[in-house]
Amino acid sequence: MTATAVRRLLASVTIALGAFVATLALTTMVSRHLIFVPDSNRFDVFFSGARSASALGAIVAVVVATTVRSPRNVFVALGFGITLLPITVLLETSSQLHQRGLAGGLMLGGCAALTGTRDRRILQCALAVGVVSAFTAAGPLEFSRIPERYADYLEPSPQIYLLVFLGVFAALLVLSGALSMFDAPLVESQGTSRVLLIGITVPVAWLVLYWLSVRAVGSVGSGGAIQDRWLLGLAIIPLLVGAAFALPGVSGSVVLAALAYLATSSTTAFGASAAVASIAALLAGAAVGWRRLSPLTGMGILALVAVAGIFSGYPLDVIDGVANILLLPFATGLIFASLVPTTSPALTISVTTPIVISIPIGGDFGWTAYTPLTPIERTFWPNTWQWASSGVAVLSVLVAGAALVLLQRLRGRESAAA
Repeated sequence: MTATAVRRLLASVTIALGAFVATLALTTMVSRHLIFVPDSNRFDVFFSGARSASALGAIVAVVVATTVRSPRNVFVALGFGITLLPITVLLETSSQLHQRGLAGGLMLGGCAALTGTRDRRILQCALAVGVVSAFTAAGPLEFSRIPERYADYLEPSPQIYLLVFLGVFAALLVLSGALSMFDAPLVESQGTSRVLLIGITVPVAWLVLYWLSVRAVGSVGSGGAIQDRWLLGLAIIPLLVGAAFALPGVSGSVVLAALAYLATSSTTAFGASAAVASIAALLAGAAVGWRRLSPLTGMGILALVAVAGIFSGYPLDVIDGVANILLLPFATGLIFASLVPTTSPALTISVTTPIVISIPIGGDFGWTAYTPLTPIERTFWPNTWQWASSGVAVLSVLVAGAALVLLQRLRGRESAAA
């Protein structure tokens, strides 16, 4: 292996691990506020709790990736994030969640900005892999600390695993800096003001939808208000498609990839072995997409994953499980590897979208999980909710695929005319 290959591998691992740690920081926060409060407007979701903290992190990440223009300043932002995150893990303060969101945002935005130095494609692919891997690994890592069935009743313990990953990332970042691996000038992006507006609008619009979902919980028991939350989720489709077309050039393609992934991803936490298999499938998909650009093939596979959602009930749930463990990550890696390189701000908007938009498409409300005292009834026919949720997921993927084709054709004609 040549010295250049070693440097590229080290840079890729550094970016992937940084994105992994930042995403864990933004997705494993414990909220101090229960959302199950009937007959309440709950305006506090806009300024307190884990949801608003993750939205803050997403906005900070976009701001850093868009406005910081020198590698030195990027390292300063990363340094602040690396310093702040252990404080939020070890010390309990009234602003702990938002400090954690700030730290995660600084780290994720800094890593995204560094992908604009050199070797953009491989570094951006590493960033996407790091983020998606964190979604998969978050469940096993968290449940290794606290038994799942008691997680809502016990005081959370420090996330030691997060500090370990953070320490390794900090060491790799120092080594990368010493070897001048990220000293090349950052690629300038067009439409800074427009990109910032889009990057802020998406998390804020999601918070509004989340607030509406929280209010819908007050109607639980009267007409199945909780299951009808997918009607609110439909608003995500035009929001992200509009964001993709509003971004300069074809950079918004990765936002459409995020829409397809978001529509099909599951909130179910896998076991450790399933998580390892899922990450391996993600890497395999990225390797295939690296050699052969085929984003529409990935979209087609995600559509199949969405269709498999109708088999989420027992005893056919094994079909949905295999689709989510293997096909979903494979297709995700394939799509992202096929659509990079792009601009760092657009990639940041793309990877932060699944972090902040977890409600109302895929989130669940309730006090805690429970074990039924009666046997689960066997059924081989999907219920109404399974048909509806799978149909919405398939629709989202198809819209994302069609918008991707249209975006690339329109912007291709504009470039040819220019």
